[in-house]
Amino acid sequence: MNLLDETIALLRDLTPAQLERVRAFIHTLRDQTLRADTWRYDLIERFPEATQAGLEVKTGTATCAAVSRPALWEHPPASGSATVGYVVAVPARVRGLKMKFAIGIRDGSELPTDRFIAFRVMVNGFKVWSTLKNSHTWEPFEIALPQLSSDVAQIELITDGMGDNRWNWAVWGEPRLEGEL
Repeated sequence: MNLLDETIALLRDLTPAQLERVRAFIHTLRDQTLRADTWRYDLIERFPEATQAGLEVKTGTATCAAVSRPALWEHPPASGSATVGYVVAVPARVRGLKMKFAIGIRDGSELPTDRFIAFRVMVNGFKVWSTLKNSHTWEPFEIALPQLSSDVAQIELITDGMGDNRWNWAVWGEPRLEGEL
């Protein structure tokens, strides 16, 4: 048995509380390995400061295709979209600003295969990224953002059921901004 198989076997034997402690430890290690010259803004940590609109908007662990990760849950209302907005003061020295995240539809959703959920990222009122999704798997993305150093930016994550919000269990996995200092 290789190291990966051994690790998976060990993790399967843990209780949910123990798994959460392991997850927190891994995130701490990941944060510590970021170079000292990296600026980071974690949208899940900053969620209490965000504006929120939608049917079910919160943070929590989300599972997509049996893979769990910290996430922003954003179920759109019957009409219109769900929005989580952040006012971010980007430090003057930040360069190469990127937004990193994954999108998914939570396990258990019975979203029909012919219906899609729209995911969008807006910066200062302009759409900088969008896609449509109807599969449950996590899809990772990394998008370059406009030069925003020394600026106060309005960052919005939006989901839209496009007229039908049934089973739109949309989630943003580990959304964060990162840039070089």
